[in-house]
Amino acid sequence: SIHHADVLILGGGMVGLSIANQLLQRGITSSITILDKEPALGLHSSGRNSGVLHAGLYYKPGSLKAQVCVEGARRLRSWIEERGLPVNPCGKVIVPPRAELDSQLDVLAKRGRANGAEVEFWDASQLQEMVPEARTASGRALWSPNTAVVKPISVVRRLKQELTDRGVKIQEGQNNFKAIPDKQEITLSDGTSLSFSHLFNCTGLQADRVAMAFGVGSEYTLLPFKGLYWQLTANCPFQPRPNIYPVPDLSVPFLGVHFTP
Repeated sequence: SIHHADVLILGGGMVGLSIANQLLQRGITSSITILDKEPALGLHSSGRNSGVLHAGLYYKPGSLKAQVCVEGARRLRSWIEERGLPVNPCGKVIVPPRAELDSQLDVLAKRGRANGAEVEFWDASQLQEMVPEARTASGRALWSPNTAVVKPISVVRRLKQELTDRGVKIQEGQNNFKAIPDKQEITLSDGTSLSFSHLFNCTGLQADRVAMAFGVGSEYTLLPFKGLYWQLTANCPFQPRPNIYPVPDLSVPFLGVHFTP
């Protein structure tokens, strides 16, 4: 048997779910099917990240990343608050671990202000008073009051529920399908076929393999890297209230060791 979806979304993480949500919100289509290879949604990056809603200090002003980060964090936070999902409005302090990185604080402050984020400089005594667990190598730190922390998996689950309530078909455990690109069709492992008018590939770290199954992007390979987390025990004497981040080394694509409450 063949089922048809106007839009087929592969991957039920934050990107796939958000696209489905926007298609509904904007009245574009309600004929949407989402396939995910795992037995539940959010088992990869979307449900396992640190949940920080960044205020937008890092990105070049005017860039798409800067616009998406500032506006997106504001919108996601109000979406979360409207639904009473967990949010910790704890802020973030950025410190230079080495004195020669101090000038980067000015770069971040300038970028942040240009992007519409609120920032303030602290001296060592303010830092000591506000975040006694943190140290600055240069005597200065940068405070971002609007950085918040959320529970990503609660967002994924709530979005899934709302989309399902509005008629989006979500099929989990679909880890083996065959693509028939010239027919705009896929065959699922149980033998049923699904035809589509539009396809979104939102499969995260599998996106290159999925693209290749549809005859696209054979010259690209994803190069993933992952962060490792340690969790502090409840009786640990070290329990900082805000996020503590080092000044980023802008020559590498990740942020270094940081602390998230």
